Amino acid sequence: MSYNKNVQEYQQNQIPIEGNPRHNEAWALIEVARRMAAVIQYGDLSTTEDKNKLREILRLNLRIWTIIQAEQSVGENLLPDPIRQNILNLCRFIDKHTMEALSDTTADRAIVLIDINRNIAHGLLGNPDESSEQATPEPEESSGPPEEMSPTEIQA
Repeated sequence: MSYNKNVQEYQQNQIPIEGNPRHNEAWALIEVARRMAAVIQYGDLSTTEDKNKLREILRLNLRIWTIIQAEQSVGENLLPDPIRQNILNLCRFIDKHTMEALSDTTADRAIVLIDINRNIAHGLLGNPDESSEQATPEPEESSGPPEEMSPTEIQA
């Protein structure tokens, strides 16, 4: 019984709190990347069950990127036009690549999306919004961007 309570408490602590949109977007990107990586690392994509799990997570990733795309396309946007356009181009790439991954579900196709999500989340967390009322923990300094992963090096 206490194990289940500890798991629930851990999961509740992992959900971001209101107040910092950058942190929340980064959390969503990292969480979906973690889920994709877990299926690739611990599952067997030759089985229908695990392939369907990965497809479900790919659809979730697509929904997250659709929200990001909508934020850039509609309403008032404080980002400079070149950055906004780059984000929209990345969203189009994610759309296209995800559709390809849904029709031909392989670890390599998912790893591309995992790498993108982790790199974008790293950028979002690397420049926390100082005007936010919520304090966001600073990530550890790294010597560069996260490395590309091979299917055998995926970490959940």
